[in-house]
Amino acid sequence: MKPAFSRANLVIAFLLFALNVLLNLPLFRSGAMPYRDSIELGYASMTRFYYLHPNPFGWNPLQYCGLPTQFIYLPGLQYIAATLAHLLPIDPAYLYRILAASLSCLGPSTVFLFVAYFTRQRWWALAAALSYTLFSPLYGMVSTIDRDRGSIQLPWRLLVLVKYGEGPHNAGLTLLPLALIALWETCTNPKYWRLLLAAVLLAFIALTNWVAALALAFCALTMALTVLRLPGFRLERMLLAGLLAYGLACFWLTPTLIRTIAFNWPADAFNYHLQAKQEWLLFGLALGLVLIRLAFRFLCPGERFTCFIVLNTFGFGWVVLWFYDGGVNTLPESRRYALEFELFLVIAVFEYFRLLLRRPRPVAIFCTVVPLLFFFSAGRAQVTRYLTQGFAARNPIPVEQSIEHRLATKLASLKPQGRVFASGGLRFRLNAWYEIPQIGGGFESGLRNRIPLTLAYQIRTGLNSAPGQETADAILALRAMGVEYVVVHGAKSREHYRDFKNPLKFEGALELVHREEDDSIYRVPYHSLAHLLKPGDQLGWPRESKLPRLAPYVAAMDDPSRSKLTTSWLSPSQLRISGPIDPNTVVALPISYDSGWRATHGDRSIEVHRDDLGFIMLRADPHPGQDILLTYRGTPAQYTCASFSALIWLAALARLRRP
Repeated sequence: MKPAFSRANLVIAFLLFALNVLLNLPLFRSGAMPYRDSIELGYASMTRFYYLHPNPFGWNPLQYCGLPTQFIYLPGLQYIAATLAHLLPIDPAYLYRILAASLSCLGPSTVFLFVAYFTRQRWWALAAALSYTLFSPLYGMVSTIDRDRGSIQLPWRLLVLVKYGEGPHNAGLTLLPLALIALWETCTNPKYWRLLLAAVLLAFIALTNWVAALALAFCALTMALTVLRLPGFRLERMLLAGLLAYGLACFWLTPTLIRTIAFNWPADAFNYHLQAKQEWLLFGLALGLVLIRLAFRFLCPGERFTCFIVLNTFGFGWVVLWFYDGGVNTLPESRRYALEFELFLVIAVFEYFRLLLRRPRPVAIFCTVVPLLFFFSAGRAQVTRYLTQGFAARNPIPVEQSIEHRLATKLASLKPQGRVFASGGLRFRLNAWYEIPQIGGGFESGLRNRIPLTLAYQIRTGLNSAPGQETADAILALRAMGVEYVVVHGAKSREHYRDFKNPLKFEGALELVHREEDDSIYRVPYHSLAHLLKPGDQLGWPRESKLPRLAPYVAAMDDPSRSKLTTSWLSPSQLRISGPIDPNTVVALPISYDSGWRATHGDRSIEVHRDDLGFIMLRADPHPGQDILLTYRGTPAQYTCASFSALIWLAALARLRRP
C-alpha cells in the first residue's frame, strides 16, 4: 500500500478534498436548499430521532403508524451524526448535512487513491480525479440527465445530493474505491489487519446505503472474474471478508430486515417486476461480462486493472443506459446506478489514454491526443460554468421562509394528541423539526405493515372510491389511523409534491383550522388512539373490495354507550392506556403490530394480537382502576443477531493482538 498511500499522495488527496469543499461551500450552510424535491430532511429526521432515542431495539411512533427503530433505515450516517451531536453544540439535522456533504466532497480524493494504487502513476490519477471533480460526462450522454440539472451547474453526483438528497448513496460511492483497494489487498496479502479493514469497509457501506452496497457486491463479482486463475490471488479471502463483514453488521442487518426490504423494494422501485424483458437484459449483462473477460484474456492478459474497470463500466452502463434510452429497469431503480457508471466511466477514459501513451508510436499518440482533446472540449462549458457561477443561486434560504416549516410550526402549536396526515415533501421534513406522529415518513421499504401506505394513497387520490364517496372514504381512513389533523397542498402551493388529486375534497366536510397561501390544515374528529370494539366492529378487508371495511370500526369510536379510553406515550417504546374495559370488548389500537410488543394489565400479562389491517388488538378483561401498559422490547432475533455481532467484533479485535 505504501506507493499509493505515500505522504505525497495523501497530501494531494487532502488538497482535492479542500478544492471540492471550496467549490461547494453552500453544501455546508444551514437552511433550505433551493431545490424543493430533496428528501435530505427525511434522513435528517432519522438523525434527530436517533439523537433523542438512541436505543436500536426501540420503537418509532412518529411515522407509518409506528415501526421498529431498526426498520427506519440503514443507520450509518445518521447514527454517526447523532453521536457527534452529543459531542458538539450543533443541531443533529445540520450535522447530518455537514457529514453527507463532507463525504460527497471526499469522492475525488478516493478516486485519486484508487487509480494511484492500481496504476502507480500519480499524475494520471490526479487527472482522473480532477475530471471527476469538475464535470460529468453523463450530461453529454443522457438527455434526461442533462435536462434535470436545471439552472445550477454541478457534477451529477453533487446534483443528486442537492436536488434529491442522496447523501447516503454519495457516502457509499465515496467509500467504494477504498473498499475495492482493501479487497484487493486482502486477497493478495495474508496479513490479518488487511482482512479486518476490508470487512469493516464492506460492513460500513452495507450499513449506509442499499444501492451502494449492491454496487459493491457487483464490483466484487467483477473483481473475482478479473483475477480468476491469477497466481497469488486468494479468492477465498474475499469470501471470508464478506462473511466477516456480515458478522460485524448483522446487529442491524438481521435476516428479517433483509427479507423485508428485499420483498418491499421492487414495489417501492416504481413497481418493478422481473419479466421477460428484465430476464433478457440480465442475460445480456452476464454475456457481455463474459465476452469482455475473454477478450482481455486472449488479447491483453496482463491488463487486469483495465479489465476490471471496463467490466464495471460496461455493467453499470448497461443498467443505466437501458433505463434512460429504452425505458426498461434491468434492476430495481436502475437510474440510481448512474453515479457508479460515471465513476468508472471517468476512470476508464483516462485508463484508455494512459495505455495508449505508454506506447510511443505516432498512431498511438494520435489515438490518444485527439480523443483527449475532444473529451476536454466537451466538458469545457461545464467546467467554465461550474467555476464562474458563484454561490448566489446555490445558497440555502432561511428555513423559516419555507412553506413546509411554517406549516410544521403551526401543527406544533396545535399540540396534536393524535397523528397528522402530512403529504408531499412535508412528510419527509416534519420530524426533522418536531416530534409529531404522522402517517407518512421517509423510507417505505422497511415496512412490515404497509396498510398505512395503502390507506394514504386512497386518501390522496380517491381512485378506489365509489362515485360520491371519495371524501367520506378518506375521512374514514383518516379516523381509522388516529389522525387529528390533515394538511392539504393546493395547486398553487410552494410545496413541490402536491399529491392530492382533489385538494378541495375536505372543504365543508372537515373543520378548517389554518390556511396559508394555498395550503390548508383541517381538523379530523378524534378522541383517542385506543377504543373498544365488539364483535362485528373489527377491521376487515373483504376479498371483493379494494378498500377495507372501516365504517363499523369508526362508528365504534363514537358510540356513547361504550367506555372511553385515553392514551399517553411514556416514551417512544411505551404507551399507557387508561380507562375502564367493558365486558365482551377488545382494545383496538391503530399502531402497527410487531412481535416485540408486550402488554400488561395491572399485574397480569395480556396477549397482543394482530388485526386484519396489521394493527394491534388487545384482549383484556375488566379490571377497574388498572391501566394497560404496552411496551416494545424488540424481538429475540434482534438480540440474537446483536449478541452474535458483538462476539464477532470482540473476536476480530482480539485477533489483532496476535502476531
